[in-house]
Amino acid sequence: MGIVNKNNLIMKTKCCNTRHIHVVDKKKICVNSQCENYLRTADSYREFNKLRYTISLSVFAFSVLFTFEDFSQVDTNNKFDLFSSVKEAPVPFTPENLKAEILRNEIICAEHVYVQMKLESGNFNSFLLKRTNNMLGMRYPAKRATKACGIYLPAKDTIIVGTQAELRKYSAQNNYSVYATWQDAVADYKLWQESNFKMADKYLEFLGKVYAEDTLYVSKIRQMAAKEIALND
Repeated sequence: MGIVNKNNLIMKTKCCNTRHIHVVDKKKICVNSQCENYLRTADSYREFNKLRYTISLSVFAFSVLFTFEDFSQVDTNNKFDLFSSVKEAPVPFTPENLKAEILRNEIICAEHVYVQMKLESGNFNSFLLKRTNNMLGMRYPAKRATKACGIYLPAKDTIIVGTQAELRKYSAQNNYSVYATWQDAVADYKLWQESNFKMADKYLEFLGKVYAEDTLYVSKIRQMAAKEIALND
C-alpha cells in the first residue's frame, strides 16, 4: 500500500488499481475506502496497466513458443507421422550379402551367376554398379516384367525414372536398367531367367534329344504334367 507523503508526492499502493480508480478531470482518484490513498490522486493505474501489458505479452510469448508446430498433438486421422519416412537401414552391398540374396531369389546356377556379376561389374567396382545398382549391364526391358525403376542413357549421362510404359520409348537407344537397390537388380535377373530360360523346356529338350527313343516321349510328358498340374490346382 501507499500514502501521500508530506511533500504531497503520490505513493504507489497495492489497493489503487483499475477496479478502484475513478477519473475526474483527467485525474485518477482512488475510491477504495480501505486504501490509505482513499479519495486522493493515485498513480498505480498506469503501473497496473504496464503490469497487465507485461503479463499479457508473457502469456502470448509462452503460447507461441510452446504451441507453434506442437507435434505432441497427434492427429490420429492423419496418416503422416514423424517416423513415416524413417525406414530400416538398407542391407549393405557386400559379396556375402550378394551371395545370400542370389540364393534367396532362387537364381538358376547361383554360383555361376555370382561369378558373372563379379566379372561384369569389374570386381564390384564398376561405374554402372555405383551409378545405377546394375551389376550385370542389364538393358531396360520393353515388355517383360521388371524391377527396374528407371533407365540410364550413357550417351547423355542421364537417368530417367518412370513406369515401363513411359520409358519404353527410350529402349531403342543404348541404355541400362536403373534399380532403386542392388537387391532389386538381383530380383530382376531372376525375372529375366524366368522369361528367357525355361528350365522345364530345357529339360524336356534334353530328354527328347538324348534320353528317349520314342519321338512322342516329350509330348506325352507335357500332356501328363498338364493333367497333374490341373488336378493339384
